[in-house]
Amino acid sequence: MYKLRIYKLSGIDKGNLDHEELFNTKDQMDKRYDELFKKDLYCLNPTAWEQKNGGWKRLEGY
Repeated sequence: MYKLRIYKLSGIDKGNLDHEELFNTKDQMDKRYDELFKKDLYCLNPTAWEQKNGGWKRLEGY
């Protein structure tokens, strides 16, 4: 299981978590990440996570 954490891009809550999207495969997550990624957003781009050993581990490179 994989997830993307999507962050608020404007307003008083800018940078806070907006929502999470769950995926069964890394390929599905990568496709959605490519749709959302904007180079100019820097740290406001989504972060990618993988479920491991009952918890979530952030994936590097996203």
